[in-house]
Amino acid sequence: MRKDTTSLSRLREEMRAFRAGFNSLFLATVSSTGVPEASAMPMVVGDAGEFYIYVSALSRHTSNLGSSPQAGVLLIQEEQSAPNAFARERLSYQCQVSGVERDSQRFNDIMQEFRRRFGTIVETLRNLPDFQLICLTPVSGTYVRGFAQAWRLSGPGLDELQHMNPARNG
Repeated sequence: MRKDTTSLSRLREEMRAFRAGFNSLFLATVSSTGVPEASAMPMVVGDAGEFYIYVSALSRHTSNLGSSPQAGVLLIQEEQSAPNAFARERLSYQCQVSGVERDSQRFNDIMQEFRRRFGTIVETLRNLPDFQLICLTPVSGTYVRGFAQAWRLSGPGLDELQHMNPARNG
């Protein structure tokens, strides 16, 4: 049996549209002593699908990102719009972490996008010396649309989808 490329193409478009509907993310980090930390924050998505967050060095999640260059990102459907709390649509990513230098063009471009999305508060935050622009680059992921509708994301741009139930991949 051959793969239904039309269905996969449609699924990719649904996934991209779902992802585009977010201005914030849930972030999972781990401290240098193994203590987990979950947080939520505004974000901007870059041209290559990377996530940018602008965070204070005073926060635990930023300290964790400095000690471990890996993080988890979750984008999840609002509870009130989900027909079932157990089957909320969601995207989760495992990401590599890197900083963005303040004097770089990329920093300026991303900060302009933050200001466009979130308003003048960004100018105030931009002037605070403890804030840092962090890039979270997805290296793998999972897309869940509901019960028995889960796909692993892989390949260039995490654009290859493989159903988590091997019987559904053929």
